[in-house]
Order: sequence, then structure tokens, then C-alpha cells
Amino acid sequence: MAVTGIRKVSSYTLLILGAVSVAVFLAFFFGGSEMNDKGNVVYNFTDLLLYWAYALFGVTVLATLFFAFKGFVGSFARNPKSAVMSVSGLVAFIAILGISYAIGSGEPIAGMNADAQKFNTPGWLKLTDMWLYSTYILFTLSVLAALWGAINKALLNR
Repeated sequence: MAVTGIRKVSSYTLLILGAVSVAVFLAFFFGGSEMNDKGNVVYNFTDLLLYWAYALFGVTVLATLFFAFKGFVGSFARNPKSAVMSVSGLVAFIAILGISYAIGSGEPIAGMNADAQKFNTPGWLKLTDMWLYSTYILFTLSVLAALWGAINKALLNR
């Protein structure tokens, strides 16, 4: 089986993002910490971890929007009905992001250290909740789709 260019690019992208994620994870946990006056552990690289998580989330959203638009334009010329169906997936994705942001809590977290207070604002807190809720929803939908596909395949091969 020949390896296509897009497969090489996606493989290298996955490896690079995975390596950077492991490095950020190691820096967060093994990069040092100190105890604050309340006895809480304060990790030195909390900012790095949060910024990396937000960067990955942003890249995911932008890539999803880009490829959805590209797919829509490409399929609209061939089959307009199919193109409209592909937009429904994008609309559902945007709805998931909007709803999960709306239900996120903007209430400040008590007991955070002074360095973390810059992330203890309603906007950052709601964005974090949006990211978490969207991850839960999309993971659940992925598992359900995989189960649905396996069940359909098993029933069709009888």
C-alpha cells in the first residue's frame, strides 16, 4: 500500500503535536512547584499547559472549519444536496460550541493563587468549560458512531 502525501503530513503532524504535548506535560509536572501560603501546590508551568491546551483547541476548531468549507465547495459542484448535508454537520458543531459556552460557569474559583487569578475571569472559565463539555460530547458521539458502525456491519454481514 502506497503512503500518500496527506497521510505523511497527518502522521508527522500527529507525531509533532504528540511530542510537544508530552514535553508540556513533563514540564508541568516535573518543572518544579512550590507551596503557597494555603498549602496548595503551585506548578511553575501552569500557564504553558493552559496555553497549549487552548492552542490545540483553536487549531482543532480552525481545521474543522477550513476542511468543512473546503468539502462544501468541492461537493457543491458535484452534488448540491450532499453539500447542504455537509453544512448541517458544521452547524451542529458550531451549535455544540455555542451551547457548551453558554452553559459554562463564569463564577470565579475560590482559593486560587495570585498567578492563576488572570485565568479566573468569566471569559476564560466559560471557555474552559466549553472546551471540556465539547470534548465530552464529541468523544461520546465518536464512540456511539463507532458502535453504530460495528453493529451495522455485523448485521449486514449476516
